[in-house]
Amino acid sequence: MDKIKLILSYHDECTPLQSDVLLPIQTGCAVTAKRFNNMLHDDEGDNISEKNERFCELTAQYWAWKNYDRIGDPDYIGFMHYRRHFMFDGWRGKRENVWLPKGEVYKVPFISAKYLKHLKSKYVEKQLSQADVLIIKPYDVRYMKSPSLRTHYGTLLPGQEINNFDVMIETAKMMALEYLYEIEMLEHGSLQCLCNMFVMPKNLFFEYNQFLFPILSKIDSLIDSSGKSGHSLRFIGYLAEFLFSAFIFHVHRQGKYKIKELPCSYVLNRGEIVLHPHIDLMKYYILAKCCREKISKKYTEKYKRIRNLLKQAKSMKVEV
Repeated sequence: MDKIKLILSYHDECTPLQSDVLLPIQTGCAVTAKRFNNMLHDDEGDNISEKNERFCELTAQYWAWKNYDRIGDPDYIGFMHYRRHFMFDGWRGKRENVWLPKGEVYKVPFISAKYLKHLKSKYVEKQLSQADVLIIKPYDVRYMKSPSLRTHYGTLLPGQEINNFDVMIETAKMMALEYLYEIEMLEHGSLQCLCNMFVMPKNLFFEYNQFLFPILSKIDSLIDSSGKSGHSLRFIGYLAEFLFSAFIFHVHRQGKYKIKELPCSYVLNRGEIVLHPHIDLMKYYILAKCCREKISKKYTEKYKRIRNLLKQAKSMKVEV
């Protein structure tokens, strides 16, 4: 298999996932004082890092597009989050652990060595030998009792205003006439792709960015964000999911690329990594008993933390 790089976006400091195909990147570097070690940074070279509060993980996507040679000029590129990952081996969790009703995103308590097996490069390569594009299964918001994407955006997504959706639709109609059919699907439909996550060939990735970022830039200029904060300030990141959906639906309609849908994970505990939880639990228990008071306290805290994670895993019936 030719070169594959999967970018993982981080905005919280934690141990990054890295491998021959996994590349962690810190987002919003231009608007934070702390730079994380052992990862890429989205404020180097041509970038929009200063827009991260509105564009969210898309500042990493823009950076990769404009600095493609810095990630090795791969033939395939993908994007995931530090807490959401494709399950490349096809693993699915229990239905009671789905993130959204009847969806294909499964909650897991933390990252363990067993979990990391789902992300092995051999499984990524196998999936790309069978398809050109990998996405999460499109989600029908009617499962959440929303009649349409527009209603869902304006009523159930935190901090979002329905007029933002209307601005997105009208702007996309004006700027991307060849996508009019798919944009009208968004305007009147209930199906969307989730999380701005994908794997696709280099040429299609560049085509996607050339479609996406001019529209987002125009939307950003039309919506006053000066009084927004928190989730409401992340409106560009939310709206981009709909435009990603339009792009994928367009690719599907053209029929030039084979698209495959994969299940996805949602790590509940801030991307926490405990490779061998059962062994570590015993290790920290023994260390807490054997060490002096000050050091013992540190190990006791670690023991309790892992014990609580294992309790959560047991309650969810997740093997770790």
